[in-house]
Amino acid sequence: VSTQSTGLLFLSSERNMLKNVFIALFLAGLAYAAIPAPDISKVGPDAVKEWARNRLTEGEHSFKTFGAQRLASPSYWGSHIVYQIVVDRFRNGNTSNDNLNVPEQQREAQAKGDLHGLPGWRHGGDLQGIIDRLDYLADLGVTSLWITPVFKHDGSYHGYCTTDLTTIDPGFGTNEEFRLLVQLAHARGIHVILDIVINHLCDSKTYYEPKSNNHEGCSFELNSNYWSGIGSGSSHQGQLKFSDGFFGPLKSDYFFSRCGANSASDTSGTGPAAVYGDFVSTMFDYDTRNYDFQEIFSLLVQYWISYADVDGFRLDAAKHVTEDFLAHFSTYTRSYAASLGKTNFYVIGEVAADSKWEGRRLGKMFSNPQNPLQHGDVPASLTYKLQQLKNEYLKNTRAPYPGLDAVYDFAQSGTTRDVILGNKVTGELSNYFVSEPFNTIAAQADSRLSWTLLEIHDWPRFLHDDPADGKKVISGLATLMTLPGIPIIYYGLEQGFNGNCNNNNIKVEGEAYDEVRRECDWNTDACFRQDMFADGPWRLGSGIPEINKFSYIGNWKAQPWNDWKTDPYLQRDHAVFKTTRHLNWLHRTCDALFAGKIFFRWVDNQRGGMYVYSRLTGIQEIVVLVNPGLFSYPSPSSVVIDRSLNGRAGIKYVNVFNTQEDAYTSIQGDTAVLVFNKPIQFNTDTFQIFVREDQLTYNDNLGLLVCRSLF
Repeated sequence: VSTQSTGLLFLSSERNMLKNVFIALFLAGLAYAAIPAPDISKVGPDAVKEWARNRLTEGEHSFKTFGAQRLASPSYWGSHIVYQIVVDRFRNGNTSNDNLNVPEQQREAQAKGDLHGLPGWRHGGDLQGIIDRLDYLADLGVTSLWITPVFKHDGSYHGYCTTDLTTIDPGFGTNEEFRLLVQLAHARGIHVILDIVINHLCDSKTYYEPKSNNHEGCSFELNSNYWSGIGSGSSHQGQLKFSDGFFGPLKSDYFFSRCGANSASDTSGTGPAAVYGDFVSTMFDYDTRNYDFQEIFSLLVQYWISYADVDGFRLDAAKHVTEDFLAHFSTYTRSYAASLGKTNFYVIGEVAADSKWEGRRLGKMFSNPQNPLQHGDVPASLTYKLQQLKNEYLKNTRAPYPGLDAVYDFAQSGTTRDVILGNKVTGELSNYFVSEPFNTIAAQADSRLSWTLLEIHDWPRFLHDDPADGKKVISGLATLMTLPGIPIIYYGLEQGFNGNCNNNNIKVEGEAYDEVRRECDWNTDACFRQDMFADGPWRLGSGIPEINKFSYIGNWKAQPWNDWKTDPYLQRDHAVFKTTRHLNWLHRTCDALFAGKIFFRWVDNQRGGMYVYSRLTGIQEIVVLVNPGLFSYPSPSSVVIDRSLNGRAGIKYVNVFNTQEDAYTSIQGDTAVLVFNKPIQFNTDTFQIFVREDQLTYNDNLGLLVCRSLF
């Protein structure tokens, strides 16, 4: 790795680290190779557990050899801004790995010049590509990276079909490159959250022989046993015929549910098959009830803390596993991380289901942590597991509970998105914060640690239906960054990505053209995951004209861009990027925005209606006004504010984004109000954020007005 090849501005500590990096990588590679992965079908679970524990020790030793320092956990995750990266689509930084672990179908088609299948192909993004853009991400103000799965997989570009938990996919890079990425991110104050597929393992050459004779009956019986506290299997389970190349440490029928493939409605629903069925025929569902599996899987994943010093795990498909497994994994992972000095390790789960499913997997898990026998509607198997775990999780003073630290707040996120896009009346947003889903999350864990979003790799791009309206992103981001929760910026949101195809720049022919048109017209997953590099083959549209002009679909020749400051996809002089950057830094520095309660002050309850809310702690109130909508508004002459924080008249507030717009407190009887000095006409997709003038400071390094430290 060289400063020239990465295009980064290395810190002096990085230069010292890189002096020995190649020696360290070589020694670490030798040590790693000395511990081959065992086949559990030959050596049994106890031997695999011992091997997995030894790997943790080896990972710790390898990290010391690497010569870096471990980064302490954040004191409070709620102040963070998460940037999600789909690795294959972010940037191609190393063309030498472009042909590694490419599916045979893609390899054969490319050899013939046939682009049929292009939207679902690997496009070359890799770990080096992320390294090359770390300075851009630091400048943007993000504090955590969520990196989609990077373990060795079946060749699918998205990485969600893991085949080996012990190694990085060669098309993305190496174990050593991943560790280097984490360390270079840490040097810039950016934490790394690794995406872990916890529901299934993939292998295209493994099959059932015989198959389950009753898919529904198998799932129902396993679920019934689990809720009753019975550990047995089902008479309807099939038997797996493992391939020779199947991942050895988990090569056991007992580690898989074996009920067979789900329908789409099975997987998206809340019946037993959602937990015990295979997503598809080559994604084999883990039997997460199995205690040997729970221990081995947890140890395998904890290795990446020991070896690479990751800061958190995002658990993919956490809806689709049993709650007792999540309790085991979360509890022991936090304990292991704490033993290395990471005392606030973060475990978040994707639970795409109703609040009851979320609550059973989150924090207290509908149970009394001190006495798990006191509980709500939970499986008997979970209660039994919590009794076993109680002493372990209660030792953790930062997280004295068994479940996930956080979940995605999909309900809040979907409501926010729909309100801003005019699909719901604005009252739906204010109503959410007194709703059953919100209260359920808040009763089990700190709801301020939930992830919130406008778009994600499984959702259409925020601008898809109005692709040229880059301003819409601004009102969306202003709301996202000032509502409760940890906001996610999905890669390209700050550059106005819209997921639309430019019909004039589709340079494919024949069946490949027809396929591309179907993908574009139906707005499939591929449209949610466009390329963000100038030599990519799947460059879709943007609401920013300067970015949109690079849209293109067709053949490609990889040519990495070395200087991020001149990268055409990283433009920083348009309003969407500038607003995103300022909002990020404001969220990071203003206590009320990341830790405060929310109070809606005024809502025009119609589609596209304006809304006003306060975020406040015991020492700060911030007033946010947003017009997402369909028409202009005169700004209100005044809004009610908190009397205890604003106990005298004449306190000056200013709009952080235009300090010429100011307001002053007034005391009217027992009520404090904020009176706007110069009411303005609120155009569509505009906002104001008012903060006390004496709580703001201009940061010369950032060139931004941000909050002062109040502690």
